[in-house]
Amino acid sequence: MKKVKTLGLLFLFLCVIFNSNAQELIPDRTIHPQNVGLYTGGHASTNGLGVNVGYVVNKRFTFRTGFETMKLNSNFDFDENDISYNADLHYKTGGIFLLADYYYTSRLYVTLGGLVNSFKPNMEGYAISDLEYGDIVIPAEEVGTFNFGVESGLKYSPYAGAGIRHFIGKNEKLVYSFEVGMYYMGAPKLKIETTGLLLPTSDPAHGQAEYLENQFDAYKIYPVLKFNLAFKIF
Repeated sequence: MKKVKTLGLLFLFLCVIFNSNAQELIPDRTIHPQNVGLYTGGHASTNGLGVNVGYVVNKRFTFRTGFETMKLNSNFDFDENDISYNADLHYKTGGIFLLADYYYTSRLYVTLGGLVNSFKPNMEGYAISDLEYGDIVIPAEEVGTFNFGVESGLKYSPYAGAGIRHFIGKNEKLVYSFEVGMYYMGAPKLKIETTGLLLPTSDPAHGQAEYLENQFDAYKIYPVLKFNLAFKIF
């Protein structure tokens, strides 16, 4: 809950900053007829790299759709209960989005929409050291393996944000925008698979998955910072 409140305050703060510049932008409340049309380009965000298509309808409305994805992999060792493990972290996120922008000046806008969510991090690994218990030594291969998978609680995630857009070039065919927003992901779902001595961890009777899901229950918001660059097709 604390994290959600912090993100909310950050979102409000950025909106205030945008509004503080609004007086300079208000005199130019219209866009040129040449700006109306279909644009395509690419973007980089905290939800991945992607491509998008947008249509500038008039001075107030723009509609956008696109695809973004991000995949990160990391290998590391860690210790737990006197046993060393090797793990591979596979971080995957992104999705297909559909957004509608409303411009309350020629440059500043708010946006609403949704995302077909592909948020699906995964961590898998195995023991690399033996378990010693007095005179008893259990080989690492018998300690077992583990696989932890996380999925978004919502397949279709609503989105809200605010941003600033600017047309550039002699004919203003190039446009860039910067946006800050957040997806509502819902409570995350956790899947655990284990073998060997770690097998009880994935046993539903022990409720480990439910316990960890409760620990992550507060992380329902995915913050987004996005920079977009697009070119007018027609």
